[in-house]
Amino acid sequence: MKKSKLYSVLLSVVIAFGLWLFVINNVSQEDNMTFYNIPVVMEGESALNERNLMITAVSSNTVSLNLSGTRSNLNKLNSGNITVRVKLSEIYEPGERIGLSYDISYPGDVPEGAFVVENKSPSSIYVNVDYRRNKEIPVQVKYTGTRSENYIYDTENGILDNTVITVIGPAEVADQIEYAVVEVDLTDRVESVSEDFRYTLCNAEGEPVDAEQITTNVETVHLDMKVQRIKVVTLTADIRHGGGTNDQNTTVTFEPSSIRVSGSDAVLAEIGDTYSVGTINLAELEKSKNELVYSINLPEEVTNQTGVTEVTVTVQFTGLKTKEFTIDNIQSINVPEGMEAEIINANLTVKVRGPAEEIDSLTEDDITAVVDFSNAEVGTETYKAVINISAEFPNVGAMKASSVSATVQASGG
Repeated sequence: MKKSKLYSVLLSVVIAFGLWLFVINNVSQEDNMTFYNIPVVMEGESALNERNLMITAVSSNTVSLNLSGTRSNLNKLNSGNITVRVKLSEIYEPGERIGLSYDISYPGDVPEGAFVVENKSPSSIYVNVDYRRNKEIPVQVKYTGTRSENYIYDTENGILDNTVITVIGPAEVADQIEYAVVEVDLTDRVESVSEDFRYTLCNAEGEPVDAEQITTNVETVHLDMKVQRIKVVTLTADIRHGGGTNDQNTTVTFEPSSIRVSGSDAVLAEIGDTYSVGTINLAELEKSKNELVYSINLPEEVTNQTGVTEVTVTVQFTGLKTKEFTIDNIQSINVPEGMEAEIINANLTVKVRGPAEEIDSLTEDDITAVVDFSNAEVGTETYKAVINISAEFPNVGAMKASSVSATVQASGG
């Protein structure tokens, strides 16, 4: 029994001694430790902005601290839970190497005043401060490269989504910046440009500015610029012969005879090598020489690079003679069943044209007017009359369209 009690006493003594050693060595014993690369937190930048100031350089973004305190408290620290704060709100004027002290704070579970700062490196943070400049600068596009002769590059009418950009930064740098340059290489470019481009900030001499401390409102600008193929198109017209005309006795010329156009490859392929400005019915032209003016109305996707909007078409007849006849041989055909047609005109004046030798031999009896009533309805209307000339005069034709008045009614009405 006495042995057991003695054993218990000795064990208590050993445990107490061990606890005392632990406290002495790990808790209450004073020690010091160095903590490296503690980030510096800048506070009060909004105050600088209000004063139109900004930091342009910082002597150090981290500090090292040598702290002394109890070992138990030191063990609670690391470089990530120590906070070093610099108050920028104390700055009111621009300057270089403005010295700022910094405050140190520790985790919340560390008692206040638990540490003594034995050494701090650096002891102060130095900053450079400049006026904060906010300015707008124009954007210029610089085209480079060798362009194809078969395409037109509409560089004068390129469209930027941002013609100016805003630069913000220290006045010393921002005041050097005069414009932003977008460089576009047109080498081998055969399609229109629609892309985003980065730009370079340049001074008045066109040299790049070191803009590391500059921020802008946009990182890129978008450019739309047309690139279209160029083509020479011959101007033509839809020539409809009549009134004794043919390719041998008719000359048609165009002024201008061609124009230069631009557009996409697909659109220009659809147009072809010629473009018709309209239809010319030669039977309606009475003079031996006629000048007709037509507008050049190209498709919307095609651009007229020549700038000429009208073409003068000259039509000249040679070796032809005109003569007027009054005929009474007017025939009705294709009168609908159950109807009858009465031509009111007693006679019809017809002007014809052809070689002089045929015109001189032609008589009224050689000319017939035929009226087609296929689509007639009851009532009095005008109807087109087709002029037929005897086969003995193959080179003679009627000029202009002729019409007669006729009354159509039900049979027996």
